[in-house]
Amino acid sequence: MKALVSQNHQFEVREVPRPSLKEGDLLLQVKACGVCFSDVHKIRFQPLEKPVILGHEVAGRVVEVGSAVRKFQIGDRVVVAHHVPCLRCHYCRHGNVSMCAQFQRTNLDPGGFAQFVRVPSEHVESVAFPIPAGLSDNEASFMEPLGCCLRAVKRAGIQPGDVVILVGLGSIGLLLLQLVRRAGAECIGLDLDLARRGFAESLGLSASFSGSEPGFRQTLAKMTQDRGADTVWLTAGNPALIPTALSWLRKGGTCAVFSGLYPDSNVSFDWNQLYYREINIVPSYSSSPADLEEALELLVKGFINVSFLTEHTFLLKQFSQALAAIESRTILKAIMTPNGKDDG
Repeated sequence: MKALVSQNHQFEVREVPRPSLKEGDLLLQVKACGVCFSDVHKIRFQPLEKPVILGHEVAGRVVEVGSAVRKFQIGDRVVVAHHVPCLRCHYCRHGNVSMCAQFQRTNLDPGGFAQFVRVPSEHVESVAFPIPAGLSDNEASFMEPLGCCLRAVKRAGIQPGDVVILVGLGSIGLLLLQLVRRAGAECIGLDLDLARRGFAESLGLSASFSGSEPGFRQTLAKMTQDRGADTVWLTAGNPALIPTALSWLRKGGTCAVFSGLYPDSNVSFDWNQLYYREINIVPSYSSSPADLEEALELLVKGFINVSFLTEHTFLLKQFSQALAAIESRTILKAIMTPNGKDDG
């Protein structure tokens, strides 16, 4: 089968062995796999000394089932996530599922930038779900990123009537916006891109700005009676912005972190701001099986709109074009289609 293999900041399409199944496994023909910015980050900034096949936002069709599988059959459309928590360890019991050793150890075989993926038995049982007829493969591939956003919203403790500032209106920012609006909060968005701000406004954003200009400050003051925002969401990593973002928060407010930083980034801020104003910093890295299931239900019922994020699809051999479009911010989301016509 063909797969996109990454190593040492390089990538190429190669022929690799098709995975073989154990009795509890599934084999999926990959129909759609979204490109997460974490994939871009690994290719650009991590050594990846061994060859790796990335991609974890996977939707596909079952082409083979292990002898012990009862949950799915050949021909079923399935969406699956890449990590499975044990739900029993100290971390899981405390709600830190993405810190679970099993979560960090488990994965698909290989990643979704390949024509076929083996879904191990633990994934089949916990994080693989049938795709209903009304949902496209491209739309279903958003289950995993939406599940991550859903857990982030829960961890941030959003309440009806809150005012939230979203920094960065890319695909993750637009998913978060819709979830925050469903939670009853109002949103101000910050992004340099006018088109992205327009998308966000069509999804219920109260106001948008390119940065911390006077209009932003005035709007924030008016919406919060001069308190400051309840939550500032950082969906883009900018070390220089963090101290300013903290100043936008009310006393007791929350800085919700949904973005890593480039390697060797240094962040400086006034520690006393956190202490005397009781500022919370709440990162959220990934999702639980329950979050994934809830996210899929939101997609199926049309409560979260991802149709405008599914327009740009790429064959495996076009990954360099997808990467360039992502990094230049000319598209909101790239979806790989490893079994497209020209990928054979």
